[in-house]
Amino acid sequence: MSDPIDPSYRLLAARYFRQQAKRLAKQLDGARLAENIECVHKARVASRRLRAALRMFAECVPPKSQTSWRGEIRRITSGLGEARDKDVQIAYLQDALAAVDEKACYSGIARLLVQLEKQRGRLQPKVNKAIRRLRASGALLQMRAAGKKETARARKKQYDVRSEFSLQQAQRHILARVEEALPLAKSLADPTDIEGHHALRIAMKRLRYTSEIAQSVYAGRLDEAIKTVTRLQTLLGDIHDCDVWLVELDAFAEREKQRIVRDYGHDGPFAQLLPGIEHLRGKRRRHREEAFEQLAALWEQLQQQGFWESLTETVGNRA
Repeated sequence: MSDPIDPSYRLLAARYFRQQAKRLAKQLDGARLAENIECVHKARVASRRLRAALRMFAECVPPKSQTSWRGEIRRITSGLGEARDKDVQIAYLQDALAAVDEKACYSGIARLLVQLEKQRGRLQPKVNKAIRRLRASGALLQMRAAGKKETARARKKQYDVRSEFSLQQAQRHILARVEEALPLAKSLADPTDIEGHHALRIAMKRLRYTSEIAQSVYAGRLDEAIKTVTRLQTLLGDIHDCDVWLVELDAFAEREKQRIVRDYGHDGPFAQLLPGIEHLRGKRRRHREEAFEQLAALWEQLQQQGFWESLTETVGNRA
């Protein structure tokens, strides 16, 4: 980590980089072997947290390393992203197929499941390429080495991350994320504002990660707020997943109809797939409606409780 940044803030950065780089590295073999979908999930989350840390601690990282690390972490996040999305969809369809009672729905769900499994298989080489590139770059080793060196130096000097400078920086970054998120809440007035809900989801995710990075600076005083922001992010994530599913189902239906017409000269056999498609559409629409109702109610409750004002006050105050 570079000078002349306050040593307590460098220590905060060092600990976080070291922790998340270690977590990401731990999941890479599992992600490469594709034996457990949780490995891809955990690796993707760690990479996103590293990206958030690179934004927050830009002054703590030498410019050359900053450029290199940003590029490598962005690539691994992208490489894992599509695979993780397909893993989630496949798991959902497996559960849906096991739970469905109407035999007429089997064909459509099973056909989509087979397609997604094939797509997931084609994505694995991209995942493996991203992993190989990340390892070859040495970025994770560099992060861990730099973090270890800075932590050892801080231990000798008896630095504490809860300094005035760290508090000021944490406050600046968290409040910036709050200011980014709150105007986007206007989208909650319209259940059909898909783009607005998506933007709010991303803003909540950034607020959550930034707050988690600064958690130790506040000695537990942000814990409950982080749980609340995580709940908001989860509901927004559910809504986004449903939106993606509805687009996917429309595209799947169109592809299958065209394939059937091409193979049979008419779309008659498509009727066998339609009940399953409509079953999934109905489930995803209902889940979206329920998630949106919960989200709108939670947001209104937080507004009445003065949650955002309380968070702003907590972030700005010393213990």
